[in-house]
Amino acid sequence: MTFSAALHRIAASPRTLVAFLCALLALLGTASWATVTALDYRDTLERAESDAREAAILFDSHARGVLEASVALLQQVAGRMDGRGLNSWGERTLPEAMAVERSGRLTLLGADGSAIYGAPVAFAEPETSDGLSLLVRPLPPEEERQILPAFGHVAGQPAILLARRIHTAAGVFDGAVLVAVPVAVLEPVLKAFSDASARSVGLYRPDGIRLAGLGAPSLGPLPRLEEGGIRIDANWLVSGKPSILGVKRMITLPILSAVTIPRSTVLAPWYARMERGLAVVVAGVAALAGLSLLGAASLGREAQARQALTEANAQLEQANVQLEQRVEERTAALSALNVKLSRALEEKERANQAKGRFLSAANHDLRQPFQALRLFHHILMERLADTRDRGIAEKMGEALDAGEKLLHALLEVATLDAGVVRPQLADVPVSAVFEDLLAEFRGLAAEKGLVLRAMPTRMVIRTDRTLLTRMLGDLVRNAIRFTDRGRVTIGCRHQGNRQGRWLRIEVWDTGTGIPPDQLDNIFEDFVQLGNPERDRRQGLGLGLAKVRRKAALLGHTVEVRSRQGRGSVFAIGVPVVGTERLSSPVAVPDIDPVMAGDRLILVVEDDPIQRDAVRLLLESWDYRVVAADEGENALALFGGMKTQDGATAADEPAPDLIVSDFRLPGRLTGVQTVAKVGERLGRPVPGLILTGDTAPERIREAVATGCRLLHKPVSPEELRDAIAAILSERPGCRQAGNGEAAMENESAA
Repeated sequence: MTFSAALHRIAASPRTLVAFLCALLALLGTASWATVTALDYRDTLERAESDAREAAILFDSHARGVLEASVALLQQVAGRMDGRGLNSWGERTLPEAMAVERSGRLTLLGADGSAIYGAPVAFAEPETSDGLSLLVRPLPPEEERQILPAFGHVAGQPAILLARRIHTAAGVFDGAVLVAVPVAVLEPVLKAFSDASARSVGLYRPDGIRLAGLGAPSLGPLPRLEEGGIRIDANWLVSGKPSILGVKRMITLPILSAVTIPRSTVLAPWYARMERGLAVVVAGVAALAGLSLLGAASLGREAQARQALTEANAQLEQANVQLEQRVEERTAALSALNVKLSRALEEKERANQAKGRFLSAANHDLRQPFQALRLFHHILMERLADTRDRGIAEKMGEALDAGEKLLHALLEVATLDAGVVRPQLADVPVSAVFEDLLAEFRGLAAEKGLVLRAMPTRMVIRTDRTLLTRMLGDLVRNAIRFTDRGRVTIGCRHQGNRQGRWLRIEVWDTGTGIPPDQLDNIFEDFVQLGNPERDRRQGLGLGLAKVRRKAALLGHTVEVRSRQGRGSVFAIGVPVVGTERLSSPVAVPDIDPVMAGDRLILVVEDDPIQRDAVRLLLESWDYRVVAADEGENALALFGGMKTQDGATAADEPAPDLIVSDFRLPGRLTGVQTVAKVGERLGRPVPGLILTGDTAPERIREAVATGCRLLHKPVSPEELRDAIAAILSERPGCRQAGNGEAAMENESAA
């Protein structure tokens, strides 16, 4: 009998058809239950493994926080004595002596195991019963100066013993420095993480010996891990019973935080669910069998079933009506939610604007003292002759540099957000941009032992050369910072066919890579990966944020691909206009030298400290200086009308340059003061505006004047160069385009 014939026979007999369908349903239900049960088994173990991992990480973090002070004390004392012997104990400094006195848990052991200083120590482990077997056993050279953990008693109290060997100048073992951490200080952490009926936690040595905690006194040799490494084992034997083990090695210590959960405890709920499910399946199969018998015996109830189906259809129609009503209600609710969301977005925008105003005000107020400090520091450096005093002053300059870097980065972001930067688009050879990048970063790459290279190209693109060079510079700087070995490569590739209109300029590195879930976040402001402590030596987290802003300004695209442990590639898409052509060199005229002695400079500054600092600095450069605290007083110095012979009736001669703050008390700003003085004298007077205000509207207003703009804090060298450049251009203020002026101000900052 063929399969089709068998199906035809089953369909011809209603009773056989009902029995066949019931058997098929029973088979499908049983298979579904078995599949769900198997998946539940796997998920139960995975959840337990995840719980063990998270518990090990959290317990390690808390335990490390408890041990940090003792480890720091041990490293401080042992680091000073190692290589000098135990006799150097008496040479400790007052802070070290006070730290030892506060701790009261430090012991010096001689080469024979006797306690030279501190409380007597009793090692609890059999192999260390003689007192120093743990410390004198052979170790590899790389572990010779590691901290050795053990368990013992100090003053009758159980404690974790952290020891480090001490050698003489000849490298001979001279004893050990030991710090005891009472187990009692870890009890709150242990109680918070342990579970008497299931989970147990503890601190263990790599050989599995417990130092502190609850549970098995030994776990056997534990997995070998690097510092900070984590390992999960779902079939670890604890006292002969399979358990789930989560273990994490502490950073700087050969101590492992271990969490164990018996598999029987983990799987107990699963067994209960399996039994209940099995009972349900058996009951279901029995019910289907009974249904099969009833259906086969009661085909006469078919009419009733049809009637029931009709009623069910009516109920379904009613349910559809109710569903439509619910859809209308949900639609109205979504509309109301959209209104609330729009309001929330408006509130967020207002909050962002308020934040911008706050940062601008704070930025301005911080620049004032930084500017005065920078000028006074320059004057002080010129007058100090003693080497020691100059060293202190140089350290002061380094601290000023660190603060100014943050202010300058904020200024660049504020300038871009202000909308005053106007790109100067031109046909730019890519090779010229690559040459600038190699000249700037070749030394930085060599310091880290990296190879920095640029692939040759003759393509010409349409872009702003300054902005593009800064964008690629930020990408190259990041690539060097996050690459420990290997190379950083700059190159190009076409998008689409070779005659395409776009070119990808790519920066490749062989660094640590970026996690996939962080590829979008790295372009946000102040986001730094691998720098949770916000170490300023690793940057501010604004480099990629500035790249994103400049790319949007130029209409370029920014893309990133990365593989953790293999490296990353950042790409900027730019339009192509052709290939490079050789051009003839252009002669640059020389600038006439500017003599300082015969030039008069008017300084307008309301802050007396700032005013005195600028005046002293300019006088040290042999300029003649007059000063005023506001615009009206500055006008009063040159209040006389112009005479017929061109001279002025004022007491002071006409200034060659005005150096003014932007914000001044009274009715005149700095730029208005420059204009008014020019009107009084009957000729334009060059102006240099020094300001710490980075608000977008302030930047646009200052750039529109055409006078040179520098943002505080400005270095003395930048101030001197700006003054020399303005005096060499004379007369009058420069009329620079918005893009040029904005980017010059950005460069000065």
